[in-house]
Amino acid sequence: MKTIITLGVGFWLGRQLYINYDKQEALKKETAIKKRLVSFLEEKQFSSAELKQYSKKIIGN
Repeated sequence: MKTIITLGVGFWLGRQLYINYDKQEALKKETAIKKRLVSFLEEKQFSSAELKQYSKKIIGN
């Protein structure tokens, strides 16, 4: 019985660690994409108001 409980706790803990890791990786990728979008729009010489408008429209924030 102790073995089953230990395996259950281990599985749950591993799952929680993976979920947290996955969230962090998704946030890193999102940040990188936002930076690339802003740099692209700046490269194309959009004004700051247009830059905010388009980035909100594309990213949704």
